[in-house]
Amino acid sequence: MIKVAVDASSVRGKLSGVGFYTLNLIQSLSQLQTQENFDLRLYFQPSLKNWLKRDFSVSEPLQAFPNLQCLPLPIAITQVLLSWPNSWLSQLEKQLGKPDLVHGTDHFIYPCRQSRNLLTIHDLTVFKYPQFVPPMVKTYRARLQACLPYTAGILTFAESTKQDIIQYLDVAPKNIHVTYQASRYQNQSLSLDRIEDLKKTIPYNFQRPYFLFVSTLEPRKNIVGLIEAFNQFKAKNSGEEQLVLIGQWGWNYQPIINALAMSPYQAEIHHLNYVANDWLAVFYQMAIAFIYPSFYEGFGLPVVEAMTFGLPIITSQRASLPEVAGNSAILINPESPGEIAEAMAQLATDQPLRQDLSQRAQQRAQAFSWSRTAQQTLDIYRKLI
Repeated sequence: MIKVAVDASSVRGKLSGVGFYTLNLIQSLSQLQTQENFDLRLYFQPSLKNWLKRDFSVSEPLQAFPNLQCLPLPIAITQVLLSWPNSWLSQLEKQLGKPDLVHGTDHFIYPCRQSRNLLTIHDLTVFKYPQFVPPMVKTYRARLQACLPYTAGILTFAESTKQDIIQYLDVAPKNIHVTYQASRYQNQSLSLDRIEDLKKTIPYNFQRPYFLFVSTLEPRKNIVGLIEAFNQFKAKNSGEEQLVLIGQWGWNYQPIINALAMSPYQAEIHHLNYVANDWLAVFYQMAIAFIYPSFYEGFGLPVVEAMTFGLPIITSQRASLPEVAGNSAILINPESPGEIAEAMAQLATDQPLRQDLSQRAQQRAQAFSWSRTAQQTLDIYRKLI
């Protein structure tokens, strides 16, 4: 029986892309243990803030997993220790119980010398578009390069991201493995009764149609361009369509706030911060279309979630997004608000087009499931061992 240790450090706080991936992966791997005969162990490293407070508590989602080990050293300190000879890292490694393979799920892997190591790279924004990442994330560049010498394989989520890794990190193609992510929603739709019950608890008026965007509000997501596109759309169309933005504020968001304040249609643009999964499901299901004009994505998980609900999609023609969306989306140039506005007008006025894209989205969504992702990931573990 093989023994695998997976890094669950990103499963803390309000989960975003990396945390959702890690939690769904370990949940699905856990369900495979009995039938696939392997031993799954989890470990986490505390945040620097918690470490300074000597807080090594386990986040609530991880409390359901019995085989969980804390390595009481933040990733930032681990990275510093990698730069000079010491015995601390190897001493902590012993706490993992000599696994056959260690899987680092967030651009870093503990420097284990007695196991095979697999590193997940979600995207290479820090290399391709450094202007789109905050100063803290720029340290990922050195972090990734420090991990490569003791990494046997790399896991990523799209063929386009694989090509980025080959180009920027000079990794052999045979050592890079691609598995898709999947939606957090297992059912394709909510019942009408459930929707009506949930709508009563949500502080939003669903009477008017709306375009939906879901993700962190930050420069890479092209929110300023989306607002400009909405302005152009409203100026040329007399419909009641609104724009709903759901997501936490990221970094460098002042230009987004300025764009919202200057929009002549600001009363028809609504921002909701982090919302519960059930609420978000209602927003997905009730929208007329999903818009995701990001400049760069390593995968594009919100697009998959939108497809799960059969939403017509407008998304960028760049990076992984055409690969993920397949034939279920209108692809646009993210640099062109006019092109985005034109696509919005198409979907607002052409019901047969919406129906066609909705059917395509539901079909495309069937290609993504966490059980399939977990099985493929387990296959990679065995291949590396």
